[in-house]
Amino acid sequence: MPIARVNDIALYYESMGAGRSPLVLVHGFACGIRSWDLQVPSLAPGRGVVAYDLRGHGISEAPGEASAYSQATSVADLGALLAHLGILRAALCGLSMGGNIALNFALAHPDMVSALVVADTGAGSDDTADWVRDVHAFARTLDRDGMEAFADAACANQLFARYIAQGPEAERRIRACLMTHRAHGIAHTAREVLARRPTIYSLEDRLRRLRVPTLLIVGEHDDPCRKIHDFMARTIPGARSVVLPGLGHLTPLEAPDRFNRLVSRFLAPAKR
Repeated sequence: MPIARVNDIALYYESMGAGRSPLVLVHGFACGIRSWDLQVPSLAPGRGVVAYDLRGHGISEAPGEASAYSQATSVADLGALLAHLGILRAALCGLSMGGNIALNFALAHPDMVSALVVADTGAGSDDTADWVRDVHAFARTLDRDGMEAFADAACANQLFARYIAQGPEAERRIRACLMTHRAHGIAHTAREVLARRPTIYSLEDRLRRLRVPTLLIVGEHDDPCRKIHDFMARTIPGARSVVLPGLGHLTPLEAPDRFNRLVSRFLAPAKR
């Protein structure tokens, strides 16, 4: 089983294919590595793809102490994983929480990022107090009732609901992703990463200096993220922004073929 020992924890990862500047996929909150199963085979040929379970998720280690979780730690884990794999420069693609991590990694280490794809990212930058309240409610559900109750709550949340409305197969897939985690790891991630991370707006000065080729993807109905994606499109020099009609927050899952084509075409021109 491929495990990287980084920052005193074990991270589980999978890789397919090979290339000079591989694509590293960073999943969303409570989604885990399996949420990229519809992307990896499509995006790996000629480039290579790495996906991993973030700390607190899936097969990766889930420390018991809240102090082991933070946005900065998530960014550091990504860098340590790249170092473990001997990757000097990579393209990054992140969804939701993972997009926030990938973006912050690119701001901190632009020389290590050949291209950046940020999908459905920035929830909580607007209506922040409501966001923090809801995130803490998720954490309390996890503490009190465990993963199954959390999965029920997540499936009812607007961030997941549009995908689940596609039918039983969609709900089966997302519940399978959600149920791979340990409750305390997801609760700590909610409180220490989601509730405490800086808003995207607070990064404005750094975003204006970012010179990494950037693709922004957001669903038409992803209400928590549409406004902040418009802000990023105006702020990141040369960023390309795509709004996918009819979709919500989980664009790679809701329309994998469209998502994969966008990413492939974006990465192809300079073989980034």
